[in-house]
Amino acid sequence: MNKAANIYWDNATTAKTARRTAVSRNRPRAKADAATRRTFPWWASCLIVTSIFVMLLVSINFRAFTEMREEVNQNLHLAGQVQNLMDENLALQEEIHALKTDPRAIQREAKKIGVDLRPEKVPVPAN
Repeated sequence: MNKAANIYWDNATTAKTARRTAVSRNRPRAKADAATRRTFPWWASCLIVTSIFVMLLVSINFRAFTEMREEVNQNLHLAGQVQNLMDENLALQEEIHALKTDPRAIQREAKKIGVDLRPEKVPVPAN
């Protein structure tokens, strides 16, 4: 029926038919709009934001881990050098003590540098 008849006649079947035709006319346009307008899924946006956040965290933590590992290696190297210097210092202190107190150590060091420490026999004239 036409629109004028729908105004004057209050029939439920004609109203249903009119609604069906109106809905059926709008459906193809809705499909056409949906086909031309592409929607991006919300979960894909969340996935992109989350992946960027994770990459940022990984890069920051990797840099910090690398710097920490370098500092640990440097600390171990310096601790080894300190231990070597302490051992050398102790050995030198022992050598100094031996040279001050032990006559054999003095003779041994004198031989190394080529000095003869044997007492010279000076002839004493007998009267």
